[in-house]
Amino acid sequence: MRIWIMMMALVLSGPVAALAVAPEPEEGLALVIVAPWQDPAPILAAMEGHEIGPVRAPMAFLVQSSDPEGHAKAYAAGAIWVTNSAVLATICGVAL
Repeated sequence: MRIWIMMMALVLSGPVAALAVAPEPEEGLALVIVAPWQDPAPILAAMEGHEIGPVRAPMAFLVQSSDPEGHAKAYAAGAIWVTNSAVLATICGVAL
């Protein structure tokens, strides 16, 4: 059991470390993570942006915002995490 826990910690440490050192997004495309029971509409309105993509994940969505302070407004509206979309691409192995 301990080995399984240690292996999972090692597997998850890479993406977590990439998110932890990610620069704060400015204007443009951002990945916003919310609680699964939370309505993303107030966060979208606070960021003065619009959602990108045909399907939304249960806890995350991509937002196109032209407001340089959009990430701070998203946190104030209840977002758990806001990061630059390039970080997500890096974790997935996509070069932008």
